[in-house]
Formats: sequence, C-alpha cells, structure tokens
Amino acid sequence: MEFRKPLIAGLTAVVLMMSPLSAFAQDATAPAAETPAAEAPATPAAAVPPASQNWLKVCDPLPGGQQACIMRQVVLANGQFLGSFLLRDDPGQESRLLAVAAVPLGVLLPFGLTWQIDGAKPVRVPYMICDPTSCATQLVINEQYVNSLKRGNTLKLTAKNRQNEDLTIEITLAGFTAAYDSDAALTFEQFRQETSGENALEQVLQDRAEALRQQLNNGGAAPAETPAEGTPAPAQQ
Repeated sequence: MEFRKPLIAGLTAVVLMMSPLSAFAQDATAPAAETPAAEAPATPAAAVPPASQNWLKVCDPLPGGQQACIMRQVVLANGQFLGSFLLRDDPGQESRLLAVAAVPLGVLLPFGLTWQIDGAKPVRVPYMICDPTSCATQLVINEQYVNSLKRGNTLKLTAKNRQNEDLTIEITLAGFTAAYDSDAALTFEQFRQETSGENALEQVLQDRAEALRQQLNNGGAAPAETPAEGTPAPAQQ
C-alpha cells in the first residue's frame, strides 16, 4: 500500500467514525450512558479489563523508516457507548501529537469537555464535531502530556448532561505505556479487515472515511488543528 503524508488523517477519521460497538471496545458493568432518548448517569464506572486489552494501536509506515500511529480506547456500558480517547502520533505532521476524546450525544455543547489526568489541573476543551453516535473534542499536545498519560492511572472526561449535571467517564491508563512504546500494532489494512462488515452503520461510516482519505490523498487539505485556550504547546520538532 502506498502511504502518503495525509493518510494518517484519513486513518484517524476511520477510527473516529468507527461504530463504538465494534471490536476493541471495553464493556463496563455500569448503567448505560446517555443517548438522545435517555438520560445518562452522573458518574458511570469505567471498564478495567486486563491492561493488554485496553488499547488498540494501528500504525502505517512513513518515508524514511518512521511510522504514523494511533492508539484508541473505547468504553462501553451494557453495550452502549460511554466515551473514547484517541492519540495520534504522526512525525509527518507539523503538530505531531494530537489527542481526541469523545462522549455520547445529548451533552450540553457550550460547556465543552473537561480532561483531567488523576489529580492534575483539569483542561476544558471545546467540542469539535458531532457524528451519529458521539461528540468529539481534540487537543494538540506535547511530549510532557504524553509522559503524564504514561505516569497516570486514569483520564477523567467530564461533560454536562441535559440537567446540567456532571457526566464523568473514566479512561483507564493501564497498559498505555506498554502499548505506546511497543512495536506491536495493526496495519491500516488489518484494521479495516477487523472492523469491516459488523453492521450497516459502520460500513457507511467506513465509506465516508475512505472518501475523506481519498480527498486528502488527492491534495485536499486536512481540517486545521486549533488548540483550545489552555492547551499544552505542540511538541517541538
């Protein structure tokens, strides 16, 4: 497969738009999260499976022997989407490190999503986009933030539900360091094969992501990465 510089943006789009009910998602024992037709619990418990199963890693090669990777964790409760976290590490991009966190639909958008690693200072990040299953935020980060993820135990994502109450989702950081530092990863094609054909909605989203990837490969510009106020500085190249 020929790998061009913008491909990882398409790879990120595939993962972001992948159905949350697909493989590689952790299923919690907490009550179901909020959907447009139901209200969410204030503080659902996060899934804590074996650390080796917490993170999906997908990589593809870049010219010069480097590789672009994404790492993702999805949390479910009783088969329903609670939240997800994705880290893109692409040496071919000006902002090499980009993190994306998503929560279910039905949240109050003006309040944004608060990210907090253990007891560190929380960072409130505005929502970037909503798709048929979730609303996502993104943050350009640096090596210091990655090291905080490596040392941390839990990344808490806190949104506001329709009653203006906190909706907190916990992303376990167990296994993050091992996955981030490991050479073991799926390729982009292997990832597509693993997640293809699970349901009609996912196939539609996969097709839409593929169309975006083709557009990027044909010279289209990827969406601008605009960090929110209080965002950590991009990593130095």
